[in-house]
Amino acid sequence: MVNLIGTELDQKSKQPAWLQSWQPRSLSSEAVTLPAEMYSSPEIYRLEQERIFGKYWYYVGHVSQLDGPNSYFTVEIAEQPLVILRNKAGELRAFFNICTHRAGPVAVDSGKCNRLTCLYHAWSFDLEGNLRGIPDMEEAENFDLVAYGLTAVKVDTWGPFIFVNLDPKSDALAVQLGELPEMFKRYKLETWARAHYIDYWTDSNWKLYVENNVENYHEPTVHPILAKYYQHIKAEAKYHYYLQYTPFVGRDELPSEKDPALYMDGLNEYEMAGISTMSFFPNFAWIVAPNCAIIYLIDPQGPCRTRVRWDWLVPNTDAAKSPANLEPLIEFYDGIQQEDLQLLPEVQKRTQSLGYRQGRLSPTREMGTHLFQELIMRAIATPAK
Repeated sequence: MVNLIGTELDQKSKQPAWLQSWQPRSLSSEAVTLPAEMYSSPEIYRLEQERIFGKYWYYVGHVSQLDGPNSYFTVEIAEQPLVILRNKAGELRAFFNICTHRAGPVAVDSGKCNRLTCLYHAWSFDLEGNLRGIPDMEEAENFDLVAYGLTAVKVDTWGPFIFVNLDPKSDALAVQLGELPEMFKRYKLETWARAHYIDYWTDSNWKLYVENNVENYHEPTVHPILAKYYQHIKAEAKYHYYLQYTPFVGRDELPSEKDPALYMDGLNEYEMAGISTMSFFPNFAWIVAPNCAIIYLIDPQGPCRTRVRWDWLVPNTDAAKSPANLEPLIEFYDGIQQEDLQLLPEVQKRTQSLGYRQGRLSPTREMGTHLFQELIMRAIATPAK
């Protein structure tokens, strides 16, 4: 067990003792930022793996990463190796990418296959996770093949987005999603084309990235190009999500007089007049506009390292998918992302300074950060059952 500096561990609960006394804080009167240990402690990170990524539904990929029956892709979120696939009937399945013999990988990258075969000793499994091939095991007595199938993981979708839950006793994805699917149904994101993707890396804790993503307080300072929108932003945070709406400013930004092939049809006037940002606990987010959507997969890679995948979706038209349309959009939003990625490692470094103190949160601008932190603390401070 790794001890935190200046922090004793409760040996019964196996969590830092100060977590035992955590209580929710009012945003308006007492909410402060998290303790420094929350951004660097291996023990805290392990609790997050177990009690957040081991209990909540989290995002793993887009359905276009699978190409019909027998297709698969591999992914590791919060260092949990998974294989996501469609079986012979085209049904979605998910398993730990861990051979039940000696923990080798049963799949790499992505592709198509009839069986998953371990790269270590060639044990093989069908696409339902059943053990089928066991070379040189003929003399093993009392060997129950059924008991050595792959460990299945619950999997479900919201539109084109694939989520998993490692807890077999968890509620359905729809329970955690709540009203979100109904709120965004007119975008019909399942019909949009996945036109581009990119992985970003930052030497900072995953929570710092999410906290930055669920508030607009920093926007006029860190992103000068967004300053003109600041006073027009509407935001709210509740349940498991943060919502932000930024209206277009100026007639020239409205899409009504532009090429309709670049925009999603069927949106209402409000949706056509602005950009919606959504963050869904713990690792899924998006920016969705009438002409494009950026889908976030936020992937903890240790206490102080984070991968962020951006998938670009556009209406499924030749005009929207063309380089002439995509390249300026990618350049604009990538510039904003780079501004955040330059700052976050500096914040990470300063949370570990002897001079770090917990600061008060803005009730009007940081309600998303407050909700996210409350969800984190509620999850990891709850004693294991």
